[in-house]
This record gives sequence, structure tokens and C-alpha cells, in this order.
Amino acid sequence: MKEHNLSNEEWERIYSVIKNVVNKIPCNPCDKEDLIHDVLKHVIKRLKTSYKEEGKLEAWVKILTKNFYIDRINEKRKINMVYFEDIKATFRSPQYANDDLRSTLAIEIVIESIEELEYLDKEIIKGKLNKESNDEISIRLKKCRNTIKRHWAKIKKTLPLIINRKFIERYGEPYIYIR
Repeated sequence: MKEHNLSNEEWERIYSVIKNVVNKIPCNPCDKEDLIHDVLKHVIKRLKTSYKEEGKLEAWVKILTKNFYIDRINEKRKINMVYFEDIKATFRSPQYANDDLRSTLAIEIVIESIEELEYLDKEIIKGKLNKESNDEISIRLKKCRNTIKRHWAKIKKTLPLIINRKFIERYGEPYIYIR
């Protein structure tokens, strides 16, 4: 394990590189401050184990910061990866048992309808259920923001139609009344 004795000037450069990268990330200012501190702690830890002094320190810190943010997004996504099960549990909880039988019947149809969508559309729905912004979804899926917006608009039009078709096939009446 190498020890890196950095001067105050180098630490200031590291901090400014981290801050510049984090400022480009779409989130609120409080989260940015937390992210800067978390990345700085991560850099200190990784500096001892993985920095080999083969390239510029600033480039290494920039890559480390980006990867740290991507890992954080993926952790958030993994926590809610079983989003279909979350939907089922919500609709099958005792408070819904008698109140909204129609929704209970529809939940399986909603899940089947989502499964009929393309991969990108399913991933966008996962992101929306996980309360990710369009920017976070576009970063995670490596697509431009306008593509995400376009697909989300398409999903909002086609998913109700698929749900209605399946609900009519199964129960003889539409679930969502579309004008």
C-alpha cells in the first residue's frame, strides 16, 4: 500500500475537480454537498489502495467521482428492483381488500401489460416508480433525455390501451375509461 502525501494545493485541486463533476449532476444543492463529502471520503480511501500515479491525479479523481455517482444510482435501483412485488403488496394489503376490488383485479393485468412493453419502456417505468428524474434515468440507460421523454409520452398513451384490452378480455368491461 502506497502512502500519498499530498499538499494543501493538491487537496484543493481534488476538491475542485469533485465539485465540478458533482455540479453537473442533476440533484438539489443539499444532496450535492453530501455527495461531495461522500466522494471525498471515497477518494481518500481509494487513494491508499488504487491510485498508481500512472496518469493525472485530476483525471483519476474525475473518473472515480463519476463511477461513485453511477454506483449510488445503481444501489438505489437495486433497493427497489422488486418493484412489481411492491405494487402487488400495496394492492393486496388489508386496507385495499374491500375498498378497491377493481384495483386488486387490475394489478395483475397492469403487471402483464408492463411486461409486454419494450425493454427501454420497462426500465423507464422502473425509474419512474423509483422516483428517478428523467436525467437520472437517461444517465442510467445511457440515452439522451429527449429519448426518455419521448418514450415516457408513448408509454402514457399505450399502457392504458393495453391494460384496457386485457381487462376487457378478462372481465368484459374497460378498466380505464379513455375518451
